[in-house]
Amino acid sequence: MTADRAAGVDAAEHRLRALPAGVVELSGDVTAFDARRAVAETRERQDPIYWVDLEVAAEWFVIGDNGQGDEWWFGPRGDVWFFDHTDGERSISRFHAMHLSVTEWIMTGHLLGAFEKIDDPTDGDVARLHAGMEAISAELPSRWPYAPV
Repeated sequence: MTADRAAGVDAAEHRLRALPAGVVELSGDVTAFDARRAVAETRERQDPIYWVDLEVAAEWFVIGDNGQGDEWWFGPRGDVWFFDHTDGERSISRFHAMHLSVTEWIMTGHLLGAFEKIDDPTDGDVARLHAGMEAISAELPSRWPYAPV
């Protein structure tokens, strides 16, 4: 690895310091990457041929996925975005701002993971899930790309 490339990885890892120390599946819809995996996954997506009318700027990083093609991205302003891969289309129209920090996104993943472990959720369990999501970020249940229940 060249010195310039190593410096780029170090700078990226500094920006991605809120990611977990290793790749972890937090819930069915949220697998969080560690910094090294985020950098590696992002490099694969730097090729303009991969996208329709979009060039991925160096300040963007793919930080997670759902294992089925949808991805979680970290934007240049320190916010998390959801990328919906519907029909294989890879264009800017498929990105949705989540208005979450990486830490809030990870907290949401943990909350959803705990909810998914409940065999037969009651209305009270659903209400607690929604309250927890609201506590993380106002109106998060309505912004979340998947129905939490």
